[in-house]
Amino acid sequence: MSDDSVAFTSPITIITPIKGWVRYPENTIDPAVAAPDKYPVVIFEHGNHNNADPSYQGYDYLAKDLAEHGYVVLSIDANAINPNDKLSQSRAQLILGTLDRMRQIDGFGQIDLGGNSGKLDPLKGKLDFTRVGIMGHSRGGQAVANTIVFNKTRRGVKDADLKSALLAKPNSYATSYPDLAAAIIPAATGKPATIDDAKFAAAVTKYNIFNAQGSEASSYDFKAAFMLAPTDFAGVTGLDHVPLASLLPSCDGDVSNLQGARAFDHNRFGPLDDTTPRYQILHRGANHNFYNTVWSARDSIQNTCKFTRSYLNAEEQRRGGLFIINSFMRYHVGGEQKFASYWNGLAQLPKPACPFGKASCDERIVLTVQKDAARSKLIQRFDDTGSMTQNKLGGAVTFGSFDKTQRYGMPSGGDTAKWELPLLDGFGDIKSLADHVELAWTKDGPTITNDLAGISAEGFDSLTFRIAVAQPVGQEVLVTLTDGKGKSATVTASEFTDALYNFPRPKGDGRPMVDHPADTPLIGDTFVNVLSMVAIPLKAFDSIDTTNLKELKLAFPKEWGKVAITDIELQNLGRDNPELAPATAATDGSPIEGTFTPTLAGK
Repeated sequence: MSDDSVAFTSPITIITPIKGWVRYPENTIDPAVAAPDKYPVVIFEHGNHNNADPSYQGYDYLAKDLAEHGYVVLSIDANAINPNDKLSQSRAQLILGTLDRMRQIDGFGQIDLGGNSGKLDPLKGKLDFTRVGIMGHSRGGQAVANTIVFNKTRRGVKDADLKSALLAKPNSYATSYPDLAAAIIPAATGKPATIDDAKFAAAVTKYNIFNAQGSEASSYDFKAAFMLAPTDFAGVTGLDHVPLASLLPSCDGDVSNLQGARAFDHNRFGPLDDTTPRYQILHRGANHNFYNTVWSARDSIQNTCKFTRSYLNAEEQRRGGLFIINSFMRYHVGGEQKFASYWNGLAQLPKPACPFGKASCDERIVLTVQKDAARSKLIQRFDDTGSMTQNKLGGAVTFGSFDKTQRYGMPSGGDTAKWELPLLDGFGDIKSLADHVELAWTKDGPTITNDLAGISAEGFDSLTFRIAVAQPVGQEVLVTLTDGKGKSATVTASEFTDALYNFPRPKGDGRPMVDHPADTPLIGDTFVNVLSMVAIPLKAFDSIDTTNLKELKLAFPKEWGKVAITDIELQNLGRDNPELAPATAATDGSPIEGTFTPTLAGK
């Protein structure tokens, strides 16, 4: 049963079955490899799709791979709550309730009323609840956000809540739970309808109903939370103290406004005591449905994806999804350091994550990383009116030779959140909600200059900023650092990122300064885009004193253009940590070969 409200102020009590598939490791393939005492736990939850489809089965390619590598994976069937749950709050209660049930199985085994062992009884004592990851797709992604919030202050449901719901809407229970409906004593003259407590108790036992636990239940120590093409109708905040990723399919025709971008933006900076990172992943050419093998129909494709034929087929999309989702879980939940270099923005995608025939495909997936306060130092984010003249260091900000500059503060709220001012012409399809500045020019060479006030970059290894190219298809940025002695070094940003060209084409043939001929008919149109990270190693600024930085200048050499900029900062991405060194082989770090044979159990 679920109390259906983020703020717990408008509860709706419903019953939903806990069922789905469980994949778990059984035997080690190599007898010399000992099985661990306990296995990490990963939960998958699907979104709102056709109720006739077993959507929970559509992530088995992910579950099988994780089970082969020593993870217990549960894919939850949430179809029963689809009609009641636009805000994905009951879905969050379902995730927590499933974990509660699995914790019981871990402690006591799975034994039915006749004393017979269930299919999950082998998991007794085998589940590691100090290592739990959650992944949700579409409305399941919003459920992941709600689960993080609900986990902090759990709200339970009691028998009295179900009785009240039963009396209020008896017909809602008559088909699936007839014995519950039979517990109603009909209203009589002068007497309202009541509940026969004995029949009610018998029905609860028969249907194995248990209530969502409240404050008496201990919270879960989530090590990873992954939102896959999520909705964010409520604009959920407070997503902190857990590594959080939001994946945005660029050709999403269902959640076409890429609501996961606003979920990332609203939660990208955590409280000071939060040491966990945030990630945004733009998967170019991917649509909403193909991450789920049951959702076999392609959702409607956005115009720019149709025109450039940049969309991926189902198998290609799942190759990328397999690496991104499972490497995230294996890194953050399992602590597998082979994936650290990718999730710190240092390594290329491995070949198995790429479309067939491609040895590399970094242009397909654009990763944005936001480190915690101890590993980042903000220079500028344009979050207040004074930010157009002064940065976060107290230094001056100047804009040179732009035709238009306009600052936008970040609006709160969900899918109906709106900017306080109209966006500049040509910026309408940038889906990010982060505070930012929009810049337009018609002559090459405009600049943004930040006085760095002599700060030291000691403890940081990267200069990062987020950018969205609005016009034309590609842009270049020349980045200049100047130290206190007046020595300067300039680097070309496109040497370190694929974020500066709007379509999945690798750097070359003059790109991003020269737009690909096939893309030029789209110039003047609006492109679906988000603010993505450019990360430049500080070591690339040769021979300057990074312990005494005087000035940062971003220059735009293309003859005309429109871009949005935010989150200019120093970050520590671990470039100097040998344990985070990128793998040398293209296949290293790909979740292909496993250690265990996976077992599938339905429940």
